[in-house]
Amino acid sequence: MRLAACTVALLAAGCAALPPPAEVEDWPARRQALQALDHWTLTGRMAVAAGTEGFSGGLSWRQDGTQTAIELRGPMGGRALSVRVDGERLSVTDGDGETVEGDDATRLLSRYIGASLPIAELRYWVIGAPAPGIPHQETTGTDQRLLLLEQSGWRVAYTGYRSAGARALPARMEITTGDLRLRLFVSDWRIDR
Repeated sequence: MRLAACTVALLAAGCAALPPPAEVEDWPARRQALQALDHWTLTGRMAVAAGTEGFSGGLSWRQDGTQTAIELRGPMGGRALSVRVDGERLSVTDGDGETVEGDDATRLLSRYIGASLPIAELRYWVIGAPAPGIPHQETTGTDQRLLLLEQSGWRVAYTGYRSAGARALPARMEITTGDLRLRLFVSDWRIDR
């Protein structure tokens, strides 16, 4: 009997020491915090389908303020494209090491992907938030995470999230416009600041 009373007392003390469950952050606060993230890295894979054409390969993305560095690798690991954005300046380097800038870079990237990618918006979409200052429609789940985003003529469906430190960031998403479908599978997130 005494042993049972001690056991109950220890269990009660142990339960009292557990931290309270974390409150779910409301979506407007979560959206604002995500939009403020501007130093992060992701690695993963992507699959692109445009009409009857398509390809898949590796992806790494580093966001450092207004500077974006995206590496797209082919299915066998070879570099396919390097995309650099510095503010409004875009440059693309192909697998042969040839670099083009400005409108030529936009055309090369469009030819490779199958559509003109909205890189400025995409940097927010991949972290699970709409690009600020641009009209959009959003649907969130009970966990206050984006499930669906429509912005700038594109639709982003979020089908999975993964931990990135204290945050949950997208792990799987499908980005579509017209007959183009871009699927991203993030294997690792790192928040630098």
